[in-house]
Amino acid sequence: MQTAHHSPNDIATASTAPLAAGLTVWHALMIDLPLHLTAEAMRFTGQRLQAQSAHLTALAQCGSLKDAVTLQTTFMTKGVSDYRSEASTLSHDLAKAALTKAA
Repeated sequence: MQTAHHSPNDIATASTAPLAAGLTVWHALMIDLPLHLTAEAMRFTGQRLQAQSAHLTALAQCGSLKDAVTLQTTFMTKGVSDYRSEASTLSHDLAKAALTKAA
């Protein structure tokens, strides 16, 4: 019968493997995910600010109250749609990160 001989490196690697895995998950959830979500939020904010700027420029050029109301209605409808879509994107990213890290 042969006895298994383990080198000190094998023992050290085996004992630190759970720590390394835990640190990888911690890094992904505490560093990578918040940075990703912040970048996405900043991208969306920039997009909405551009839309706001374009809207105000168009609103200043309206020739009638009817045109202004139509423009405002269109802008608000698009804004609500954009926010709904962004909420879906963020929740998908969070779910994806949670499922990936749980596996």
